[in-house]
Amino acid sequence: MSFYGRFFDENEKLTFRKVLDRVGVFSAVECKAYIESNRQALYHLHSIQQDDGTCVFDKKENERVDIEHQPFIDYIDDVISTQGKSTEGDIRANIKLNCIRDYIVSDILDVYSPDGYGSNNYDDMKVMDILLDDESRNLTMWPSMKWASNWNPKTQEYQKLYMKYLDLHWKLDEQADDYDKNMSVKKFESSNKVKSG
Repeated sequence: MSFYGRFFDENEKLTFRKVLDRVGVFSAVECKAYIESNRQALYHLHSIQQDDGTCVFDKKENERVDIEHQPFIDYIDDVISTQGKSTEGDIRANIKLNCIRDYIVSDILDVYSPDGYGSNNYDDMKVMDILLDDESRNLTMWPSMKWASNWNPKTQEYQKLYMKYLDLHWKLDEQADDYDKNMSVKKFESSNKVKSG
């Protein structure tokens, strides 16, 4: 890594810190929601479209998805079962979630890393920037947005939400042609109602 001190701003949060700040306070329920969101998104991603346009799950592929996700869910459920019995137990339970939070942080930071072919998905980065910059945004729905598709009716609303956030990014970017100085996240949300599931 190189340091560029001439651009240093003590008040600027780098992406790494933004992700850690957001995920570092995830409760057990939020951790489980993120992992489950990813599992459900992959179920739908691997769905098989029928001739009549309906989609059915690929059971064999879903078994593979379950093998990868169930250990996280079981661990989180175990942590949840220990909560609420004592203050010390709650503190220990919160600390035990750090390993799960690390996986979630890694998953989110992957958005900013090149894929196996050396390409970056700049649209994903722009959407994630919106999710990270506005703490009222539900970060646990990111996997559902990331893996959404137009061809699957069960995920179309997440695809629309993804595109809305992408559009919002350009309206908030002062360097973009679509920049709107009167636009804010709040105004955007009130004028673009999208169901999230």
